[in-house]
Amino acid sequence: MVMKYRMSDKKQSIIFLFFLAVSFAMRLFSFFPSVLDHDESTYMIIGRDILNGKLLYTDVTDTKPVGIFLFYAGLEFLFGSSIFLKRMIFSLVVGATAFLILRVSKKLFKQNLVAFSSGLIYIIYTSVWNYHGRSPNTELLFNLCTISALLLFLAKNNRNYFVGGLLMGIGFMIKYLVLFDIAAFLLFFFIVEIKDQKYTSFLTILWKYILAGIAFSLPFALVNLYFWLGDNFQNFYFITYELPANYGGSPSLKRYFIMLLDLIAKFLPISFIVFYIAFSRNKILKTNHKWFFAFWIVFVLFAIYIPGKEFSHYTIQLMLPLSLLAGIFFHPKFKTDRITKIIYSKKIGLALLVFILITIQIVSFKNEVIAPDYPREVAGYLEDKLEKDDAIFVSNYKQIVYYLLDVDCPTKFIHSNLLFTETHKAFNINAEDEVRRIIKTNPKFVLIQLKNKFVETLIEDKYQLIKKFKNDEILIYQLRN
Repeated sequence: MVMKYRMSDKKQSIIFLFFLAVSFAMRLFSFFPSVLDHDESTYMIIGRDILNGKLLYTDVTDTKPVGIFLFYAGLEFLFGSSIFLKRMIFSLVVGATAFLILRVSKKLFKQNLVAFSSGLIYIIYTSVWNYHGRSPNTELLFNLCTISALLLFLAKNNRNYFVGGLLMGIGFMIKYLVLFDIAAFLLFFFIVEIKDQKYTSFLTILWKYILAGIAFSLPFALVNLYFWLGDNFQNFYFITYELPANYGGSPSLKRYFIMLLDLIAKFLPISFIVFYIAFSRNKILKTNHKWFFAFWIVFVLFAIYIPGKEFSHYTIQLMLPLSLLAGIFFHPKFKTDRITKIIYSKKIGLALLVFILITIQIVSFKNEVIAPDYPREVAGYLEDKLEKDDAIFVSNYKQIVYYLLDVDCPTKFIHSNLLFTETHKAFNINAEDEVRRIIKTNPKFVLIQLKNKFVETLIEDKYQLIKKFKNDEILIYQLRN
């Protein structure tokens, strides 16, 4: 019975490479545009600036923990300013995560087709819509940490619990919401072990979880120590301990359910599968399986509700358990009704899948390769006019222009939303005063997107409009002589 679901090392290697190739192919056209999401632009700029010696949270800042910025600093060191190669790395991250999902599924359900399907579903989940994973973001990285840790926890020995806790601690330094994944895992496994306890002492069981907790805390403790020994602990302390309370919105069940409905609708074929499994009387999901997924999904749903932000990319955290569940639909013993069986049959289901994927690629090629890349056009126009030490201010336009031109941002608040939305209140700053300060430094060029009356008023006497892009939506002003 065991041999039926075991794969040779060669077969596993082939599947691993296949997942990498599928992820690369599905995301290929997304490697070309300068901007998929503002968050990614911020990570690239701060990563570059860290390599150039700037202090995180003092010279450049954002709301995220250090992990994502260190990762992008590493990418900057390895690949320079190539956006293409940075996004290619994320395609490999997605492919590797899919392979680890396969490994976890095999341990849980002991069926190769289920495991393969779960991995493939995760790639589809994260490679179609920009704000659901196609654009690189923190969730793609910490999901890799989470699924790696789960694979280790399933082995149930002290060393694996320590390493798994350490991996989730690294994920925690990418985004704090990982806390809810590890809480779900350890609480569930601990309850199961206590319930099934026979000859093992309570302390022997507890020791694994203490090790996992210690390991989980290590990255956070080391980062705190690093900043405490440096010169900018106060700024780190504010971002880490005070900002989260300021930054979080007021959770709204209405907005929250709209966000979840958006996820369900955008991935309707997969959503149908998940709900079908949840409400079917299948015997593939054992009692412990049901409780495990219930724990995990409820904890993650709570995690993405608490911030009160309802950003679509938060739901990527939910895609790990959903992918594992959806794979069960393809178990040879899973029973479906006649119509569902026809729709998801090899003949019709595969044809529909291929049609959908080809359609996605055609749309992606049109939107990401053929469509004008206005930030690059703007940067190209300014490049010929900039001299050494000239400064620019993109105001409410896309901050990627700083990166494309390899110039410094004139404020430590890199993400344009931090000064031009209500987000600035989380930092306890007066955004208008900061913008005034920037304009007083006389940057050679100021960019405005759509209407920005405040900035336009500040620059009207000293600047002249020299260029418009995108049907007068993007305006470039130059300092008068």
